[in-house]
Amino acid sequence: MTEETREVRGRIPKSLKIAFEIACARLEITQTAALEEAIKEWLKKHESTSSDK
Repeated sequence: MTEETREVRGRIPKSLKIAFEIACARLEITQTAALEEAIKEWLKKHESTSSDK
């Protein structure tokens, strides 16, 4: 069973977007997969620090 998905939007500098697209192509992964991984890592980092407050 596939998990329901939602769209995430944001604005980043053009140079960062181009670097991201190139990195995804080189690694042969989708931008969606890379963003999901990055968001999960970001949440891990910030959830551990927010529980300390």
